[in-house]
Amino acid sequence: MKVQVKLFATYRSHLPPGTAGSALDVQVPVGTRVGDLLHQFGLPQNESRVILVNGLGAQEDQVLQENDVIAAFPAMAGG
Repeated sequence: MKVQVKLFATYRSHLPPGTAGSALDVQVPVGTRVGDLLHQFGLPQNESRVILVNGLGAQEDQVLQENDVIAAFPAMAGG
């Protein structure tokens, strides 16, 4: 099934070479979880991050659906 991955900030460097912009359409097997997908891109596992699926907060164990849009970026602190 097809999903779209959007990686922002320092995570953009984990997109395949030649990727235009910050988004990439990928094919994943039915039953793929958010964490499984992000792991394929080599994102740091022990780092705080924000994950959205279709614009809503998501956990890494959420099962993806056809045409989901997954966005991830490192958590940022500010004051």
